[in-house]
Amino acid sequence: MTRKDVETKLQKTFGLPKFYDEQWQTIEKIFNGERVLLIEKTGFGKSLCFQFPATVFSGTTVIFSPLIALMRDQVKKLQSLGIAAKCINSEQSIEENSQIINEAKQRKIKILYIAPERQENSEWIEATQQMDLSMVVVDEAHCISVWGHDFRPAFKRIINLVKLLPKGLPVLATTATATKLVEQDITNQIGNGISVIRGNLMRDNFKLFVVKVNSEDEKMIWLGENMERLPDSGILYTGTRVDTEIYSKWFNYLNISSTAYNAGLDADSRIAIESGLMQNKWKCIISTNALGMGIDKPDIRFIIHTQIPQSPIHYYQEIGRAGRDGKTFIYHPVLQSQCR
Repeated sequence: MTRKDVETKLQKTFGLPKFYDEQWQTIEKIFNGERVLLIEKTGFGKSLCFQFPATVFSGTTVIFSPLIALMRDQVKKLQSLGIAAKCINSEQSIEENSQIINEAKQRKIKILYIAPERQENSEWIEATQQMDLSMVVVDEAHCISVWGHDFRPAFKRIINLVKLLPKGLPVLATTATATKLVEQDITNQIGNGISVIRGNLMRDNFKLFVVKVNSEDEKMIWLGENMERLPDSGILYTGTRVDTEIYSKWFNYLNISSTAYNAGLDADSRIAIESGLMQNKWKCIISTNALGMGIDKPDIRFIIHTQIPQSPIHYYQEIGRAGRDGKTFIYHPVLQSQCR
């Protein structure tokens, strides 16, 4: 198919007018059965590079994804487009996960998301041998590398599956945060002639700055005075679960619409908050870094950090949740205490 033919299908299926050049370059390689590492900025549209080919292929595309919130968000959007998508994760019942695996074996699912930790499940191992696999995707591929900022041992085991794939079955690895060292590690592990497409990681619509305060109390005062002045809604990142509750109580006292989110919440509560975020239910979500990576909400207008993130790469990932619609005013202060 020519690019024009493919973009006609893109319009019908996803309602989008055309691909970026780097998206098309990636998709062409996937259609040719190649292995690709795509390194592109947050908000670029990396997910379209595997979601679109998956709708063209006859079999099932399996996507290894590190965050349940990300899987839920993307599955919901795909299903709204009429695409048969499901996810397997630890927050679903054993029966529900088994049913989804059976549907995949029966070729009823086009796109199947799965957490990498599920690979040790014997039912899943057996199922991969019975599925009609069209493509394997490693999302947030920096998690494969011991040199990456979010290394997860379970991601290394994905390589065991990749090595068993027949030649000509496409493999796509995507990330927004791969140093040259991490890039080399990923390409060495996936191997088999993998090509690298690296774009410009700069986001021109960001405004970044530091607000200097003299104590933790001044941080809270600054937030109380300025939160309602900020445009639309956003995310306030804290360093600990306890801090999410402290700031949430402070905002509630000030009648600032907010809620706390962290990994200690039960699954139903996290799902409800994620849904509320998409619907602009609150002025601000107060969260640890448990919320964020991969969330595709185009109109998050501000990200505030109450503490310096673990690394520049973590900071890049977290501020990358905002401004995905390309609008120019994005507010990204870090509240830096001067106290010792």
